[in-house]
Amino acid sequence: MHQVKDYQKLIRHLEIQLSEFMMIGNSLKSGVLPVLEFGGMGVHVPYHITWAHEVVDVKIENPDFYQISRLGEILNYFGV
Repeated sequence: MHQVKDYQKLIRHLEIQLSEFMMIGNSLKSGVLPVLEFGGMGVHVPYHITWAHEVVDVKIENPDFYQISRLGEILNYFGV
């Protein structure tokens, strides 16, 4: 998957560890899933309108995957 290499390149460029990177976005296909694929953390914030290209029908069972209904909910995962 093309996006996986892009995210890996970004992490190298930022000079951070994979454990320090979390993808948060409304796109499973091009945002969250590629990061989960190479071992990163991903948070999906669904939006009521999704571009047809971005629609995926998968059940994600990964301990580093979270789905929230609004961005502010991410704070719950950090004890804030």
